[in-house]
Amino acid sequence: MNPFNRDPRSSPPSKRRWSIARRFFITSFVLIVAQSGISLAISGALWENFTSRFLGSVLSRQILSPLNLVDNKLDLLSAQEAMECCTKDDYRNFLAGINLADGKAVMISGSAGLVAGKGAQALYDSGRLREFARLATESQNRFALVDFRSDDAVAVKSVNLSGGSETGSLIYIRPIYSMSLFNALSRARLISEIVLMLSLVVLLAVALTYILRPLRSVRSRISKVQLNNLDTALIPLDGQPLELQPILMEFNRMVSRLEISAQNQKQFASTISHEFRTPLTVISGFIQSVLNRADNLDVNYRESLLIADKEAFRLNRMLSDLLDLSRADNNQLKVLREPFDCLLSCHEAIRLTQFAFPDNRIIFSDASHVDPLMAIGDPDCLVKCLENLIGNAVKYSEKSSTINVHINGDDRCIYFNVQDHGQGIPLDQCDLIFERFQRAEGVSLRRGDSSSGLGLSIVKMLMESMGGSVGVQSEVGVGSCFTLTLQRSDV
Repeated sequence: MNPFNRDPRSSPPSKRRWSIARRFFITSFVLIVAQSGISLAISGALWENFTSRFLGSVLSRQILSPLNLVDNKLDLLSAQEAMECCTKDDYRNFLAGINLADGKAVMISGSAGLVAGKGAQALYDSGRLREFARLATESQNRFALVDFRSDDAVAVKSVNLSGGSETGSLIYIRPIYSMSLFNALSRARLISEIVLMLSLVVLLAVALTYILRPLRSVRSRISKVQLNNLDTALIPLDGQPLELQPILMEFNRMVSRLEISAQNQKQFASTISHEFRTPLTVISGFIQSVLNRADNLDVNYRESLLIADKEAFRLNRMLSDLLDLSRADNNQLKVLREPFDCLLSCHEAIRLTQFAFPDNRIIFSDASHVDPLMAIGDPDCLVKCLENLIGNAVKYSEKSSTINVHINGDDRCIYFNVQDHGQGIPLDQCDLIFERFQRAEGVSLRRGDSSSGLGLSIVKMLMESMGGSVGVQSEVGVGSCFTLTLQRSDV
């Protein structure tokens, strides 16, 4: 099989498949996510610190109003009342008349216990209020942020009343997320972090595309390399990345070696074909002469000569196929593209194959009902293609089986169908059989017949040279139908 035409699906799958691009993308993505996580953690800590200082300043101002109201009531106490202060009833009296909105609340914590204002009692349970009081009074700056990462986050500020610590502390409570500015800043921060992460991922994908562009370019050029265009397969090193240049240098050296090897192979095939044809023609001529003139030849000798003549004919035909392939590889194959009567070519091919295989019946049918039926191509090449197809149909069918040759067409093309009732070809082998020296697996020749594996590759080469094509439809155990297609001529 030609290594340049091998189907990658036919190669055994690798046990471990990996991609540089995928690894690079995953590694970069993990680094971006890690960096984003670290950035979020650091920015979150900084944000919490900033929020704490900002809200501490805000609550220090906002607590002054209720603090002044409580201090004024303390100043109105008589000396006796001041000595007896303070009980929970005093705390309730101090908090009476303080009305706050938007979830704000106040309470007093002192020696008598904890007393909350009406708003605080409605919004929070007693356990929650005691936690607020403890956090605010135990804090160094008498300010605390509670549940900062949740939707129920609150800021708590504590200030000693004018009577001192024995009198108690006024505690001011404010939900953080009720502050419109804070909400806007939080949303802006979240959106900016998401946009930043998505932008990094997009930039990574764009950078990866840009970085891998040279690899894709090289891959595209390598995928177009064929055995007959090795002279144009070399990849220039100018403009290529430094990392790729050593690989491309080795690739160019390999192509040069392959080109030399291919040239030697073509020259060898051409030389062998030319040098062997003359002696084979002479041998065949002598055999035919002896057979025609020796009337009293022994039966065994005659049978041996007939076998030798048949083998010489087969070898001569194989050399002819090799010569055609060699000419095609060297762009020296001359194929006509001119109008001709394809019915004459069909009749000639059937005459030749019927003579070569007298035991098989070859049935010809013409659905075009046009005479002459003009196609564009080379009449001799069409004869050779049909000979090959009919010969293969005979070799892979039962002895004395029937081969059908059918012609039909449309306004643009003419179709030549060669159908047998033989073994059939597995579906996954239908493309392989058109390559040189290849045969379908699981399909055997008829006893006594042989095949070089060049016939169908010759057919494909000649049909494409004439601007046509060849295809096959087959079913194992039923048979195969090969179709040649040529452009129809208006002449």
